[in-house]
Amino acid sequence: MNTNRIRLGTSALFAMASFSLVIAGFTDTMEGTEDEREVDWKACQRRHAHASSQVERVRAAYRACVTDSDCVIVDTSTYCGGTCGEVIHRAGVQQMRRVISHLNATVCRENWRMGCPYGTPACLASRAVCARGECTSEAAATSPGSALPADEPGALPTCPAAR
Repeated sequence: MNTNRIRLGTSALFAMASFSLVIAGFTDTMEGTEDEREVDWKACQRRHAHASSQVERVRAAYRACVTDSDCVIVDTSTYCGGTCGEVIHRAGVQQMRRVISHLNATVCRENWRMGCPYGTPACLASRAVCARGECTSEAAATSPGSALPADEPGALPTCPAAR
């Protein structure tokens, strides 16, 4: 019993030390903390708005559908900000991923480098559906006594984090 406590205590100590080293290494690579540098809020907003407009452009191009199975929820979080995802036709998933990758490598990378704020909204569990010929989302059915969605195709319980 004592041996197990010592092993667990030692493991916890090593884990904390490793985490501290990772954090220390990360802070050394930053160009300064938020307090030490001035953030250009208008530039942050412009880049975030540009990223959002590019995501919206793809969503608009791939919103038409015939059945629920045509529609999927795709992660649209970028380094500019987190999202709850967008519902699009499954044919547009690769295009959306390409746009997100491009934004992360360009516009949103600059946002991150400049210390712009990052946020992710609270997201409700939802599922992709086709309503009146357009892909959209609706509240996902939940299991009794649970806040998690039931096993449904296209269900998204929480927002993904981009960072």
